Amino acid sequence: MALNLVTASGSGAERGAQLGEQLSDLLETAWNRWVLHFSKNDVDAEDLAQRLTEVGGWETAERYCPDLVAELEAMAEAANMPWYQVAALSMLDESWALTGGMGCTAIAITRESSRAAGQNMDLPDWTNGLQTVLRVKDKSGLGVIAATYPGSLATMGMNSNGVIVVVNALDLATNMTGMPVDFVTRGALHQPTAADAIAYIREIPHAVGQNYTVLDSKDLFMVEAAADRVIDVPTHAEASGHTNHAFTREYTGSEGSYARMAAVEDNRERLNTAEDIKNLLLDKDSGVCITLGRWREDMYSFMGLVGDSGTKQAWVNAAPAYGGDFEEVEFI
Repeated sequence: MALNLVTASGSGAERGAQLGEQLSDLLETAWNRWVLHFSKNDVDAEDLAQRLTEVGGWETAERYCPDLVAELEAMAEAANMPWYQVAALSMLDESWALTGGMGCTAIAITRESSRAAGQNMDLPDWTNGLQTVLRVKDKSGLGVIAATYPGSLATMGMNSNGVIVVVNALDLATNMTGMPVDFVTRGALHQPTAADAIAYIREIPHAVGQNYTVLDSKDLFMVEAAADRVIDVPTHAEASGHTNHAFTREYTGSEGSYARMAAVEDNRERLNTAEDIKNLLLDKDSGVCITLGRWREDMYSFMGLVGDSGTKQAWVNAAPAYGGDFEEVEFI
């Protein structure tokens, strides 16, 4: 399956205008599918979208990352779409907090010979065919590769300094006045180092629960963030992982989450390079690579991303669940 590869540079408003022009047709498709998906699950999609965009999280995003708010607003304008529709597309994790549903497996290795991290992003099947890679460069000259879908600023990614950010949704404390996950992830990717990225994640108020794994050539951090607090997660000396159940507080995860985490632990000694991460993310037998019906009828491994902080290379896979291959994507 082909990736939708788009590029943009400049200020947030400039990037958004460029992205909106390139993604206008796909944004409309994404919105129509979003509405159909929630409607099939007995959710009033228009009402949900309005609720998501009326909460105070936008004030928080404007305070901490106004450049990204400007990017999303300009994207909607350039695509000739109502703001609330594009905004709702960017708030998938927040919609899950209101309606239920989550997935993802993240892995990081910190061996002397290799420092790499990767993830399968598991999403509802309405996203299939919308796999998109944003290649953007901000005004500082920092490049970002974000694996995502139209309307989302980033589900996971890597920057040209070698900072990798991968995430896992968690069912923890919520407060919709906090920062939406899209802005947390993309904002972290615009930080020059992993230490700066994790400081940003620790500082901001969060809307919903999420684990953030942040790696560069020097540091590895893992934190479980929620509306009530941000807690450091202990990492393994050589290979660490996270799925969709919290490690730092009482929480009962799904069967799929525990099974995927067990697969990471079982393969820890064999995780030595970025290639090893790719291979595990493609493993359907263990359930790390999710096919429709494996853990949920409508959930599948939407995209995979692997980055090497040492070589500053990134690879993206469109739809691992359907036999896609990892392709190297270069920074602009």
